[in-house]
Amino acid sequence: MPRPLNAEEEEPNTEVPQEDLSNMPRPLNAEEEAPNTEVPQGARTHLGLAKSQRGTRGLADANMTSLKRKLEELISSRRADMNELKSKWTRTEEEYGSVVRAIREGISFPPEKVAEVEGLCKEVEQILLVPGRFRQEATVRCRKTSPSVTIEELVGKETLQKVDEIVCFIMQSKDFVIGVYGMGGVGKTAILRNVYNRLLEYRALDVFWVDVPQDFSVYALQEAIANAVGLDNLSNEKDLKRRAGLLCGHLKVKKRPILILDGLWMHFEVKDVGIPVGMGRLRLVVTTRSLDVCRMMLCQKQMKIELLKEEDSWRLFSRTYGFAGELSGEVGQIARSLINRCSGLPLGIIEIATRMRGAEEHDWRCMLQNLEDLRLELDVFKRLQLSYLNLGNEQVQQCFLHLILCFGDFLSADGRKFYIESLIDEGLLGGIATRNRLYERGNEILGKIEGAGLLDFEEGDRCLHPLTRDMALHMVPSTTHMFKAIMGLREIPEDVFWTDRLEKVFLHGNKIEEIPYGISPNCPKLTRLSLDSNSTLAVIHGSFFGHLKGLTVLDLSCTGITELPDSISELESLEALLLQGCSSLRFIPYVGKLRSLRKLDLTECRSLGEVPEGMEMLANLRCLALLLAEIQTLPEGVLGKLVNLQYLSINELRVGEEVKLLEVEELYCSVSDVETFNACVGCLERNGSARYRLMMGERSGEVLWCGIDTERLLLIDSCDRIAGSVDGTSGDGCVLLPESVQSLVLSRCHKMKRVMEWEWLTAHLPNLEEIVTISCENLEEIIHGPLPSEATCRLRHLEVNGCNNMKRVLLTQDMVLHLPFLEDIVVQDSKGIELIMGTVAKMTYFSFPKLMNLVLHKLPELKSVCDGIMRCNSLQRVSIDNCPKLKRIPLQLPLLDNGLPSPPPSLREIRINRQMWESLEWDHPLARSSLEHLIKFLD
Repeated sequence: MPRPLNAEEEEPNTEVPQEDLSNMPRPLNAEEEAPNTEVPQGARTHLGLAKSQRGTRGLADANMTSLKRKLEELISSRRADMNELKSKWTRTEEEYGSVVRAIREGISFPPEKVAEVEGLCKEVEQILLVPGRFRQEATVRCRKTSPSVTIEELVGKETLQKVDEIVCFIMQSKDFVIGVYGMGGVGKTAILRNVYNRLLEYRALDVFWVDVPQDFSVYALQEAIANAVGLDNLSNEKDLKRRAGLLCGHLKVKKRPILILDGLWMHFEVKDVGIPVGMGRLRLVVTTRSLDVCRMMLCQKQMKIELLKEEDSWRLFSRTYGFAGELSGEVGQIARSLINRCSGLPLGIIEIATRMRGAEEHDWRCMLQNLEDLRLELDVFKRLQLSYLNLGNEQVQQCFLHLILCFGDFLSADGRKFYIESLIDEGLLGGIATRNRLYERGNEILGKIEGAGLLDFEEGDRCLHPLTRDMALHMVPSTTHMFKAIMGLREIPEDVFWTDRLEKVFLHGNKIEEIPYGISPNCPKLTRLSLDSNSTLAVIHGSFFGHLKGLTVLDLSCTGITELPDSISELESLEALLLQGCSSLRFIPYVGKLRSLRKLDLTECRSLGEVPEGMEMLANLRCLALLLAEIQTLPEGVLGKLVNLQYLSINELRVGEEVKLLEVEELYCSVSDVETFNACVGCLERNGSARYRLMMGERSGEVLWCGIDTERLLLIDSCDRIAGSVDGTSGDGCVLLPESVQSLVLSRCHKMKRVMEWEWLTAHLPNLEEIVTISCENLEEIIHGPLPSEATCRLRHLEVNGCNNMKRVLLTQDMVLHLPFLEDIVVQDSKGIELIMGTVAKMTYFSFPKLMNLVLHKLPELKSVCDGIMRCNSLQRVSIDNCPKLKRIPLQLPLLDNGLPSPPPSLREIRINRQMWESLEWDHPLARSSLEHLIKFLD
């Protein structure tokens, strides 16, 4: 049997357009006759199920269905003689059309007509049987349907590797359900068609391709699978459970069956359909845009299809466009500009290349100028719209559009907290009582958006595709939204744009300098106004807000505004006033009338010396942010009036004010003494706080925003002793640590000889991930006491900086066994340390399964990293500087088949002084040369 045809073997000028086949009159279905109450809504049935003319019409329909299937097989072979194929196709189309018209009009269907359709089937069969053309062996009793579109040659090394990976996984893995996911147009179907074609080469497999019906139902999916696997009598059964049993039994007798479901939008229970997954034989492969669908389908393996790289994007364009060389001059520049706007999305690239075939230079210029309008016609744009519509939930859709309008191309992986805060400000998360629940709901919604392939936070700063952004902006009604962000505007838009139907206005990221007197838009329905990031905006005249009484969110963050107009005081519907980063702001008028205000953000208002008058009237205030403002504390008596406050960030909390934090779930502040600190810890524990940064001591508020990225941080300055909190009470001047703390920073604790006991760490601090010690002069060890048997802790980051009394050893080998999650070891400016890790009896190997970063700086007595050998299969970066006595880095280097050493596969760079590198001693004589390509010299 010849192996299946793939793209490299295609012959020119033999393709019949697929749309000709898809536009054939389809068989009559149950929707076109009287309703059949036994059939689930939306289910399609064969003609033989109609109430009248059941005999000959049913036989004709079965033959026509067979005829169409054989024609599809013929087209997919792409090997038939073109003239013969055309003549057969013309005749078939005419006959088939007349048959369907006759049936629809209720005309009786004579037996000779059945014979005529049957004859057409035989003629097509004869073409398929011609030697050298794609034909499955007669011994194969089932039909293996071909994809409905010609298999294309794939572009990109990573794409080809993905095909190999999927095939290998299907053939070798014991997993039964495999999910292939990615955004619309990224090439999932193209990759799976190549996988399908490869699998057909294995005669021991029965491989079936099914296009999942867009109008999804269990009944419709059963029909599609039955058609693929050759179960022709399934349509005679109407009961879903019995249909599932028939389908399951049919699939069980196949030899190593593999079922590919392409284009799955929603999950289903495999037992409801009749797919025998998990019984040791059938492999199920699904393609979907939604990671959530993969998870709900219980896919043991989830494979993401990535966007193309820049060079592969150009290769795909050139191949599709049909030009082997380089496009020169202006045309080449325009072409690359167009392809760059597709940002590696294959379907967009293919569509643009196809449209521009044979185009003149002026056509290219026109395409570039009108790209925004032309995008609406592209199929990739429609697919992305479908991804948006399939979010299903209107709340999730509104949240997605809001994120695009507010953040756009600046959406990134590290901004989740800001995005959830913005959704809270907008009131899109509903009337949830607590911030913890709001964050849970916010993360859930972001997960749904990401799961639908509309955002990809794994891509870092590229989590939003430009075409997805354009699609989202197109979905926003222009009559109710004014979106003129990041357009370089120097003046506020003219009156004609400010209609009485406006609900939201986005003018952020421009260069507007002033909103002068006389501009007073009459927009009674306007609820949001975003003027943030207009750094040149210094003046807003009071008349501007005169007719904006419905405003609920006003964002003036990161502007050059020096004072707010008095008319702000009349915005009684205002719920969020956002002034973060207004470093020139010196005055805010009376706010006592803003009884609806739920959030006031004055973070980094460094010229604002006092809070506005009327603060004590804001009983509905939930969030007050004053950190890094010139304001140090709240006036006495104000905090007690803010009875609904859930979030507070302030430079300093007065002694005694901690008892007024009755509802506070998020606290960012510093306190001056142990008793107040411990009282705050008790409050955080009672309120189940998920996010806080609390500092005790004299350090400035800037420290609260240090580089540590965990959500729960304690910074303790100048303290003698600490202990794990058991009952939330203090005693003997000992600082208590809440069970939830993730990061602990100790600074200038000069009397402290050890940070904590092993017992505290394992029993009372199960969430602790980071310990950082800074300038603790008498500190001798980090963790003290007997090691608990079989207990482990979650420490990821261990840092010692400027602790000169620590002698010889930082860690011992038996301690390392209890630190399986340790990722970073940082030791700097510590004069006494001679050895980072010391061995114990009968143990010579150190195993760090998660260690990624090792930093050793300014350690004058350091002689070795450890006494034994380090196994660090995850190590990525090593940085060593100013350690003059260090002679050896005892990394275990894996050996190649030829016996030569090679770097650990994860190692990316070694930063080191040149002289030290040349003086290091190695166990293997070729170790140095094997690592040289990773060296980055510090001098």
